Amino acid sequence: MIQTVTTAGSAFGALFAGPVASIGRWKCLIYTNIIVIIGCSLTLVENWGCLCIGRFLYGMASGSFSVFCPKYISEVAPVEIKGPAGSLTQIMITFGILVPFAIGAFFPHIDEYENSTLLMIVNMLFAIPIAVSGINIFLLVTVFNFDTPPVMKQKKQFSQLESLFKKIY
Repeated sequence: MIQTVTTAGSAFGALFAGPVASIGRWKCLIYTNIIVIIGCSLTLVENWGCLCIGRFLYGMASGSFSVFCPKYISEVAPVEIKGPAGSLTQIMITFGILVPFAIGAFFPHIDEYENSTLLMIVNMLFAIPIAVSGINIFLLVTVFNFDTPPVMKQKKQFSQLESLFKKIY
């Protein structure tokens, strides 16, 4: 049941991420990382409803990332590395889907979590995406603090676009 909620959230996120991307790829990545932090934090609450909502939000963010990240990379990467960068992104998305399913195969059914140590380990696994999203937000704000060239052109931010081209090319 819980994995179904995550998968439904992922489908929902991927389906509606396209129209949302018009606000800017950079903003979408920031907001999606915030949704990951909220979703994973809700999964740490020992309440069935919070767990399902948290997993849905986490899935929604995962689905959104599968739209925003390839788009951001393809619009920012220089032509020489655009193909390999796009391929690597898709491989990592697929790997990111595979790993949780593989890890979940070794854990018992949720009714069998009588052991508090096992429950603590499962909760610690959700701390990993929180940490990674925190690092992503930090890097997006400090290092990659620009939107993609097509978005800058659409918003008529030509001076920022010129400085971006000097920086990445």
